[in-house]
Amino acid sequence: MDNKQVVTGAWLETHDPGERQFLSIGFLLLENGETLPNVTIAYQTWGTLNAAKDNAILVNHAMTGWSDVPGWWPSMVGPGLPFDTDKYFVVCPNVIGGCQGSTGPSSIAPDGKRWGSRFPAVTIRDMVAAEVALHLQMPLVSKSIY
Repeated sequence: MDNKQVVTGAWLETHDPGERQFLSIGFLLLENGETLPNVTIAYQTWGTLNAAKDNAILVNHAMTGWSDVPGWWPSMVGPGLPFDTDKYFVVCPNVIGGCQGSTGPSSIAPDGKRWGSRFPAVTIRDMVAAEVALHLQMPLVSKSIY
């Protein structure tokens, strides 16, 4: 990849990740039959997962949003609020195909260039499959619920 400065509203791997965490889920077979290689899911968490792993809350966001739940829902997430982070472990992943850290058009494709308009079309089912893969690799809850 060349060293040109990229101007974009998307989060890039050279940017400060802030509170984002990242998990590689490997490849993802898309509903259209294509395979998306090397998928990374960006996510954020608040609170602490308890030993019983029964205090996790999954929050999904708008398809174009990002995972900073207290940033876009400040009256709902935090100590003493409905999603009380002193009691609950709140998790919010970014969807694939988005622009805030999960694999999407601004990500590097296998050829070393950004996917851009070559990024495959993804469906809601693809996004859900990616989140299921994320949660199967995270120690959030008993795997028996899947």
